[in-house]
Amino acid sequence: MSQSFWNSAAETYAQAFTDTSVGKMWREAVWRELDAGFRPGERVLELNCGTGIDAVHLAHKGIAVLGCDISSRMVQLARQRAAAEAPESNLPDFRVVATEQLAMLQSEAKFDGAFSNFSGLNCVQDLTAVRRDLASLLKPGARVFLCMLGRFAPWEKLWYLAHADWKNAFRTFQSSDNVSVQDGVRVQYPSRKKIVELFTPEFTLRKWKGIGIAVPPSYMERWALRFSGITRGLNRVDRVIGDMPILRSFGGCLLFEFERTASTKESDGRLENAS
Repeated sequence: MSQSFWNSAAETYAQAFTDTSVGKMWREAVWRELDAGFRPGERVLELNCGTGIDAVHLAHKGIAVLGCDISSRMVQLARQRAAAEAPESNLPDFRVVATEQLAMLQSEAKFDGAFSNFSGLNCVQDLTAVRRDLASLLKPGARVFLCMLGRFAPWEKLWYLAHADWKNAFRTFQSSDNVSVQDGVRVQYPSRKKIVELFTPEFTLRKWKGIGIAVPPSYMERWALRFSGITRGLNRVDRVIGDMPILRSFGGCLLFEFERTASTKESDGRLENAS
């Protein structure tokens, strides 16, 4: 990934997504899962931490977060957010570390969990290497939440079709490897099945759900504000259908909950300690 691109994107990220009404709805849907999956006192690794909003949220829940991002500007903004909003007793730690460079963290104590929110992993080309490096940083049984772009988001298709943008309307189906280039960034759209395969065998899928099925994407913010009552109703619909088979596949993003599996060596070691 290009650090210069993400440094530039950092300047408009809040305006384009984080601070929009629909962006908040999407993020709150992810937070409900993170809050249920992580416990106070745990230490969690965040990939693609962006401007730190998720880390600060978890800090208020008593969870220690090490947030990593390729963008030095994103990390700078994350540190500013933490200084202003996070509890002094539990400030998140932010570092400039690309997801492809997780091996740099090998000297760290193993983490109790990890997560990546809103499509950062779609911009990483070798997810198999990420899986191996991430697995080496986690304790057996650690929860991992990965939020990645969906391939069948109806709102996106309808939006581009309404604007006669045929290329973007069908970009996830235009090549056998489901890759597109957006603003010079290569974005992958692996299927749900492929994502599960890529994270096997070190991780086992516990469950997955759709994010932003009925709620439109952030680039429809003007529409969402104009019809705010409808948007709030759609958000309530999402809370009901997010876990439903078939319907969950139509999320703008898909949220996967994995569990770090224990290797044979790790399992044997725990049995020896117990005996």
